[in-house]
Amino acid sequence: MPFLRYLLIITSIFIVSCTAANSNIKSIAAGDVAKFIKESPQAAQHPNSGASLLYSYTYVEIFPTGDSVLRDVKRYKIFNERGQHHAVKSISYREGYQEVKIFFANTIKPNGQVVPLDKKDIHDSSRFSSYDFYTDIREKRFTMPAVEDGCIIEYAYQIKNLQPMISLDYHGKFFFQYFEPIEEDIMEIVLPANVELKIKKFKNAAAPVVTHEGNRKKYTISSFKQKEIIPEPRMPALWDNETFPQLHFWTLDDWNKVSRWYMPLVKEQMQPDKEITDFTRQLIQNAKTEEEKIREIFNFVAQKVRYVAVLLGPYSHKPHAARDIFQKLYGDCKDKTVLLLAMLKVAGIEALPALVPANGEFFDETTPSLDSFNHVIAVVPAGLNKYYWLDATNEVASFDAVPFFRPTTVFLIKPDGSCLFVKTPDVDSKKDFISTVNNFSINQEGDAQIEVANTFYGKAAESTRYSFKHRTPEERKKFFERMGIEVKDIVYGSFTDTDKPFFVNVKGSLKNLAQKIDDKTLVLNNMFSQDTYKDITAAKERSYPVRLRSSFFARDKYFFKFPAGYQIKNLPALPAIDRPFKYRSEKFAFADSILTYVLETKNFDYKIPAAGIVEFKLFAAELQKRDSSIKSIIMEKK
Repeated sequence: MPFLRYLLIITSIFIVSCTAANSNIKSIAAGDVAKFIKESPQAAQHPNSGASLLYSYTYVEIFPTGDSVLRDVKRYKIFNERGQHHAVKSISYREGYQEVKIFFANTIKPNGQVVPLDKKDIHDSSRFSSYDFYTDIREKRFTMPAVEDGCIIEYAYQIKNLQPMISLDYHGKFFFQYFEPIEEDIMEIVLPANVELKIKKFKNAAAPVVTHEGNRKKYTISSFKQKEIIPEPRMPALWDNETFPQLHFWTLDDWNKVSRWYMPLVKEQMQPDKEITDFTRQLIQNAKTEEEKIREIFNFVAQKVRYVAVLLGPYSHKPHAARDIFQKLYGDCKDKTVLLLAMLKVAGIEALPALVPANGEFFDETTPSLDSFNHVIAVVPAGLNKYYWLDATNEVASFDAVPFFRPTTVFLIKPDGSCLFVKTPDVDSKKDFISTVNNFSINQEGDAQIEVANTFYGKAAESTRYSFKHRTPEERKKFFERMGIEVKDIVYGSFTDTDKPFFVNVKGSLKNLAQKIDDKTLVLNNMFSQDTYKDITAAKERSYPVRLRSSFFARDKYFFKFPAGYQIKNLPALPAIDRPFKYRSEKFAFADSILTYVLETKNFDYKIPAAGIVEFKLFAAELQKRDSSIKSIIMEKK
């Protein structure tokens, strides 16, 4: 029905008046749809992908006034249900600070029928309506109609940025590969002629093409006919610029523009009033040292001031006044930090704000932009290269703990607006570790009475303390019952005294801890298993490096008391493993009917390059043999 098709095409193209000046922003519905479908990639060509990115066009223009516009077009061929997540789109924006306009959104069915998105199916709501947030961040959300295997979906929209935080601050990344094949991916960045776009290239990424258009410069980045990234176990993240080709770009000349913009916001809001001053002085009246004062103030802000994100109006980056936070006893990271700074000031202690990067592992100190950060903490200098790292959003942290599990470079801002980068310390295996003592008294049937003492020290205590703090007593009991333990008693450490280790001690019984083979044989099965990298050794081929992650140091002691007369058939003797990515020491002993097993282990962050995979597989294969040798510990009655 040509007339019906004509009407559908007219309905679908509600972009012409808005985008006629840019030929890259157009719907395929205006052209030869049948030809486009015929020439598009087929599912059989990409069995590992749920969709193909047929066309991506991103246009960013920064105006001399500092405001900007972003226009984005996406077009996907949907192969199967694994690609249907592309049919749901959310566009975030800040009410009053940004404006969103949707140019078009269409589904083109395999038979060529164009099904436009009905405007009434575009929903506008708060992005964080289900959370305890105060925010003006909203979302326009829609789901594409008539989606089926073999269809094509397309949409185009625009976001106008009306009130930038820092004028002419723009930064971003362009990835030349994704987890789906790319037919055509174009990005255009238009800047005033006097503003330079700084660029870093990684993994043979192509440089942008630069053209001059009057008083503007345009940088065009293109990527065509790129194969999909096929995921592999423990592969590096897409942001890993040593593995995946990408461009990084930014506009600011240095970080001083960020620090000098941010510090006045903090200074203005961190002034203590009489109520804060009087309260702080009373809080620290018994504190004799600076360290004790820091502890008292930090514990109050971290534990007594609720975390509630406030991203409203100017307060997306600007903290509220310390007096308001103190009165309301809630705030987000920047609010809790500014209250902490104000109270420390009353105590005569200089503390500084530090911005924390959103993606610390891949943060680049050479690409200045406010957009790099999404968190803020307070830092107290305490001598040469020593600091107290105070993350007041962490209610279970000790005041003298390292702030993050992995070392992270933070952006420290001084009172005069100058700045420096400081890397937070790594966890210390002598202070931040896990210790368990497990006693099992096993009867003739293989059932056991158990007493387990788990103690978590330093940074290692935080996640467990938080988890158990926010569970009901019954939920805590169920945690152990899911392990098969019939609980008789549970004793916990303090949920609020974060300077002390946190412990969980459990007494109870466990059925069939040992397998009874006959009246003279008991077997412990799978008691001492470990990660032997089977997901790596199982694959015959691999394209990408292996990214191994660190862990806390752990020391575990197991005591298995068997009925009198039982002897171990073969006492394992295992050499220690000491590799750059793994330390493991296992020692077995048997005396007076008690089998003792002592394990010490720690994993380290490490990347094994593709060229080293063969050697790593050989190591993993030996590790698997080692693991198999202790899967079954046979005890025989003599």
